Amino acid sequence: MKQGPISTGTATVCAIVMAAVMMTVVAGVLLSPGDGGEISSLGLPSHSPVEAVAGYGGAPVIRITASAVNLTECRVYLTGPDGILHNVETAILGNAALDDGRAAYIFYLPIDDPAASGYWITDEPEMVFTANHHPGVRPFSPGGEWRVVVYDRRSMKNRIDRVVPVNGPSSPA
Repeated sequence: MKQGPISTGTATVCAIVMAAVMMTVVAGVLLSPGDGGEISSLGLPSHSPVEAVAGYGGAPVIRITASAVNLTECRVYLTGPDGILHNVETAILGNAALDDGRAAYIFYLPIDDPAASGYWITDEPEMVFTANHHPGVRPFSPGGEWRVVVYDRRSMKNRIDRVVPVNGPSSPA
């Protein structure tokens, strides 16, 4: 074998292979789940902290079950399937820290105040599963994929950033 510099073609192939290996390693580190979470075969967490459930009268509500999220230090936003951003107002938050199996619920209840978005968050199940406090929650409109973002103002990071399918009034995803 002749000793000497490698050809341009060989160098190009080596550079492409090295770049592919490095990209795979970086993607594996960036996409790895935090807090010991598991990855399913679809590349999604096996248990999502955000899901649609049936509220009062079958109207879908979004349940958040993420641990170590303090809702008093966070701002919650919804983006509908139509791309419109909605602020989420606070209805009742008795325990703002979601731990020990507690959940918070985002529901839609339009009111006459034009400054209010109509989307509310609460940790009081009676607000979403009964009509004790109001005439009942309404379906999200339009149905489709809603993005839920819980932004922590102190750490300036998103605590939750998930897309959840929210369908019609009697068929939450």
